[in-house]
Amino acid sequence: MYESKLAVAIKSNGKVLREFNKETVYIPFGSEYSVFIKNLNSVKALVKIEIDGTDATNGTGLIVPANSEVDLERFIKDGNFDLGNRFKFIERSAAIENFRGVGVEDGLIRIEFQFEKLQPAFQIPTTWVTPKYPQYPNPWDSNPYYGGYCGSPQIGTPLRSFGGGGTTTSCTLTTSTNTTHPGVPVNMVDHSYGDMQNVFTANAVNDAGITVPGSVSDQKFVAGSWFPLEETKHVMVFKLLGETIKGKAIAKPVTVKAKPKCVTCGRHNKATAKFCANCGTSLEIV
Repeated sequence: MYESKLAVAIKSNGKVLREFNKETVYIPFGSEYSVFIKNLNSVKALVKIEIDGTDATNGTGLIVPANSEVDLERFIKDGNFDLGNRFKFIERSAAIENFRGVGVEDGLIRIEFQFEKLQPAFQIPTTWVTPKYPQYPNPWDSNPYYGGYCGSPQIGTPLRSFGGGGTTTSCTLTTSTNTTHPGVPVNMVDHSYGDMQNVFTANAVNDAGITVPGSVSDQKFVAGSWFPLEETKHVMVFKLLGETIKGKAIAKPVTVKAKPKCVTCGRHNKATAKFCANCGTSLEIV
């Protein structure tokens, strides 16, 4: 999925999963997955992720540097930047529904992001000097004909004319900006992740699933520095399903490289094809 120079995909077994209807991703129940984020912009991005309505990063945000990528594979819980459980998608069975209930955001992955706000470059105002009139011999006279102001009268320093050669000094207006804002920690992913698992549950009874803690991951995080953000917030939403709407269980993740097989003539088609090149049968999963 792509939005405003940020690309996001769901990965399983290290492979990018295909999206149907721009937001639906099919994945076998019991599979562990990751959320792959690639920032194509020339500035940093701050990304927040919610899974099943729960903040997966525990109140923090992921800093994705410009033209860089992050593959988030685990929950951040209780500020633990060293260890955590991987994302695992399981069937929301009747027993689970009776125990935890049914959430309106079950199966949804929400990605919210903002880009870094670039600060405008400071422009030094043009220095202007009013004419010096010789009929006022005192160089420190307060007469307005002497000198001008650097910038504007409200913020500038008056220019003074000196004797001798009748020269006039000038001033330079300078400024410095402190962009440090301590006390507002966000987090950046250190790209270290292990292998994922893909366990298929054969007796799937519905397509509704939830994300639960999976195996332990040692993906590392480090604290990052605050930076100004644009006011605009962008949002993407993925919907994870465990089987098709006709009740056919997904035996393996549907990746972007998977070549769909025609149910009519058996021909394998290109991964991006929507209809069979041989007989014209639809290749969409319905």
